[in-house]
Amino acid sequence: MSNEQTTSVSGKKMGKTPSKEFEAVQAELRAEDSLLTMMKEQMTSMLGMMGMFILTIAIGLFIRPWYDVAGLHAFGESGATQVRYIALELVMIFIFTACILALAKYKKEWIIKYGIMGVLALALMYSTVPLAHMVMIDLEAEPYAVEGTQEFEATYLSHAGLDGHLMSEVTGGEGTWGDNISFYQNHNMSTGEPLWTSSHERFPSGQADGIQATVGQGVFTFTNGAWVWYVDAATGETVDSFTCHQVSVNDNNETYTEFMPSIGTACSLAFHTNEAMYIVDQGNFLHRFNTFDDSPGQMVKQATWRLPVGLDAHLGTLHAEVIAEDKVLIATPNMAAVILLEKTAPAFNPALPEVDNFATVLFQHDAVSALTSADFGPSPWSTTAMDKASSAEGLILLGEENGDVRGYEWNATLEEEFSEQEAMKLTGFGETIQSVRLSDRDASGYSDMLLTTESSTHWLWTTSLLDKISLDANQDFQTGWFSIDEDGATHYNALYHNETTTVETGVITSDMDVVSGLQLYDVPLILGVLVALALMILLYVHSEWYVVNTVGVLVGSGVVVMLGVAFVPTLIIVFMIAAAIYDAWAVYKSKHMLDLADTMIGLRLPILLVAPQEKGYSFVDETSSMKQGSAPQPRAKSDGIPKKKSKDAMFMGLGDVIFPGMLVLSAAQWLDHSGAFAVAMSTLVGGLVGYFALMTYVARGRAQAGLPLLNGGSILGYIIGGYIFVGSAIFDFGISF
Repeated sequence: MSNEQTTSVSGKKMGKTPSKEFEAVQAELRAEDSLLTMMKEQMTSMLGMMGMFILTIAIGLFIRPWYDVAGLHAFGESGATQVRYIALELVMIFIFTACILALAKYKKEWIIKYGIMGVLALALMYSTVPLAHMVMIDLEAEPYAVEGTQEFEATYLSHAGLDGHLMSEVTGGEGTWGDNISFYQNHNMSTGEPLWTSSHERFPSGQADGIQATVGQGVFTFTNGAWVWYVDAATGETVDSFTCHQVSVNDNNETYTEFMPSIGTACSLAFHTNEAMYIVDQGNFLHRFNTFDDSPGQMVKQATWRLPVGLDAHLGTLHAEVIAEDKVLIATPNMAAVILLEKTAPAFNPALPEVDNFATVLFQHDAVSALTSADFGPSPWSTTAMDKASSAEGLILLGEENGDVRGYEWNATLEEEFSEQEAMKLTGFGETIQSVRLSDRDASGYSDMLLTTESSTHWLWTTSLLDKISLDANQDFQTGWFSIDEDGATHYNALYHNETTTVETGVITSDMDVVSGLQLYDVPLILGVLVALALMILLYVHSEWYVVNTVGVLVGSGVVVMLGVAFVPTLIIVFMIAAAIYDAWAVYKSKHMLDLADTMIGLRLPILLVAPQEKGYSFVDETSSMKQGSAPQPRAKSDGIPKKKSKDAMFMGLGDVIFPGMLVLSAAQWLDHSGAFAVAMSTLVGGLVGYFALMTYVARGRAQAGLPLLNGGSILGYIIGGYIFVGSAIFDFGISF
């Protein structure tokens, strides 16, 4: 490009005859043999600016935990995926720029200066206050440690209530097999001492035949295929026992066993309620048998229903519980349902066999993937303490293989008995869910949740569902619960099964809770505010480059983390692309960005960074504008011959650091923790590559739009690193308007 076609930094065509001094300098510049030489001459400024670039983002990463703890997400968790808030941010940038330019045009620089100074003072506290807390206060939770282990030959059967558990063990030998059922409550399992143990015969079922339990109102019901019995939940005493088989004699006068003719198969599931025994056979039919207190062991069939397709109770259940006298909750991998336990079925119709009489379904949840766990108990959203709550209400809690957790409120007094608890919002809580339990760790009288994913257990506190503690778990995990020992200490218990059943126990204290909420301790708060005020005063009375840079780096780090945690990476990328296009247009087309930079330099405001090239540089003494300053100025030697001089300082708008930094912080915030930091670092490296490309233009003495190269490099670094360390999930955030 010829000199006549080259646009000067002031934005005017070089139509006028340049000065002799300027021509001399231009001649020396043309004599330079390479771009590398020019970059070497300005290496001090370039490295200094790169250092501030990295430092700003590093401080943002350092103070990010304080923002997480405080929950300071500008638009909430749901707003992090909504495009409209990004559009709002862009509009605010346009309005801000227009206001500054308008005020500058009408010579109202004092309004610009003091207005921005006020905003900067507030923004500075968003960095200094968190920084003081991070340095002075330990926001890390105390680690949990397993303190005791108990091993059992028995296998886990079912949970009952918030802290009750049933274990079963097959005893005896061939022809004399039996079942030992042990019930543990609260802290008993950690000591290996059951509240009670109950025994029942198993023959003619064999050793390998399974056993199913149903939790009831004051009773537990069991079936091992050949027998059905129920026990008192408080004592373990067998209340009554019934056979699912009968002994017959063949023609040769030999005895043999066969299933009851009224069922025709083994008993798969049973529950005693409403003065009757309800039995599910191996055909998934539900039978009602009347029982009689004055005739133990006797029952008379009364009705039969077919269970809904998908509720395969005959194949085993995740959880079965009688929630009311006439209602039973059955959860299987394919479905969870509440069945109305009626007393009679429709009259027999030869054209419509009784097996086509479907049971009445009051509630049904069809699994999206496969249900893995279920629980029923007092709802965290209940306004009544558990000891005073009605027995006609509760929460059905379900966990799925795909990581979803759902809850359904039940209130028998309402016209619509069952309704989904919308406040849970636990879709995709983990890669998978191993266990869901209701609990009351803090003994508040109101329930909370204990959810276990593929790798960790989380205590979600009250209706806020605040994740107050996170404990390690593995694939052998079956269930977990809180208990209180005789000394009043709270314990966490985790039950694992791999060949044998193992229960690990350790003390839980409040120091192990994840710190949450806005953390404002007196000393760090005061210190952070004082530092911010001191810097603003120093900026006002002595706005030298090192003061401007200090304030700029701290303000930039605060803005980086605030916006970075507010949006998922996909929206940040959209923001960056839009900002880069705007930046290029504002620098190369409208050129108002140069006017804006000129105004900011003149007011010595820290919305830019200054990297001096030489010792003795003074930002205060800088009088040339951005437009004029990008062109080399002559400096006279002692003999009066012009000497080529490198730029006194390099300038970079704070936005050129903030936008790449936002993507770094967003990656660290929203990606899976196993690869989040690595992707954040690859994003930073990409931004530095873009910075190097930008410097090739700056070395030539050109005012250059920084965002296209910086943002482009950061986005490329995010994509490459994301696919390496995380995969396609880097764009999987469910974006909405």
